[in-house]
Amino acid sequence: MGTDEMPALVTVGMIKVVPVKWEPEQNLATLERLIPQVAASGAQIIITPEAFLDGYVIHQEDWTPERMAEVCEPSPDGPRMQRIRQMAADADVYLVVGVSEKRGDEFYNTCHLIGPGGDVVGSYDKLQVNPRYTYGRRIEVFDTPWCPVGMMICADRRWPEIARTLRVKGARLILMPTYGMKGEPNAMWMRTRSYENAVWICFTHPEESLITDPKGEIAAQLTDESEYLIHTCDLMIEGATEMLADRHPDVYGFAWEDDQQ
Repeated sequence: MGTDEMPALVTVGMIKVVPVKWEPEQNLATLERLIPQVAASGAQIIITPEAFLDGYVIHQEDWTPERMAEVCEPSPDGPRMQRIRQMAADADVYLVVGVSEKRGDEFYNTCHLIGPGGDVVGSYDKLQVNPRYTYGRRIEVFDTPWCPVGMMICADRRWPEIARTLRVKGARLILMPTYGMKGEPNAMWMRTRSYENAVWICFTHPEESLITDPKGEIAAQLTDESEYLIHTCDLMIEGATEMLADRHPDVYGFAWEDDQQ
C-alpha cells in the first residue's frame, strides 16, 4: 500500500496502570482485562508502559540476577508472550508490550510490536538503560496499515538521536513505553522531540499518558485515575517539515570525542 493510500487517522490506546513489581502473572491478568476494553473503545494500536510484565524491577534493592531471571521473558515465543500475542489477535489490534527479556546471560529492556494476527511485527531493545540491562544495537521502523512506526523506551527520549533516526528512516508515529520521569519537564522534552522531527509521539507511563503532535503541541494527556487514554491521531497534520528537509548531514560528520579536543 502506498503512502497516499494509507488511512489518515489512527486511534491509539495507552494503558495507564501501575504494574505490581515481581508479579508477571498478576500484570498479565491486568492486560487480559484491559486490552479487550481498550480495543472496544476504538483503539487500533494499544501500548503498555515499560517493562510492564515484571513491574520494572531493575532498580529494586532486592534485585538479584537470579530473581530477575524468574520474571523475565525468554523470547517473543515464551509462554507469557504467547498469551499476549493471542490477546492482540483476539482483540484484532496492534499491541506494543514492554517486557524484560533474558538472552543467554544478559537482560534486555524490550518492547514488541504485535500484529492483529498475533505475529511479532517488530522489536526494539532500549538503548539508554540501567547498567543491569544490556543496551540495544538497532533502531528500526516497521510498517503498519496507517504509516511506518518506530519505537523507543523511556530514557531514550532524552537523547535526540534516537527519535531523529526513527524519523529519518520514515516513522510518522513513535510508540513509547515508559516508566520514568513524567510531568512538565517531560512534556517539554516530548514536545521538542515531536517538533524537531515533525512526528507524533505516544508517551505511555503508568501514571500519565501523553501524546504530542508534529507541531510540538500536546494533543492528548491523561493524569487522573482512568486506566487508559484513547486518542485519534490525524496523520495529515504536518509540522515544521523544514526541520528535516533543511538538514545538512554532510556537515554533521564529527564524533563527540573529536569535538572535545
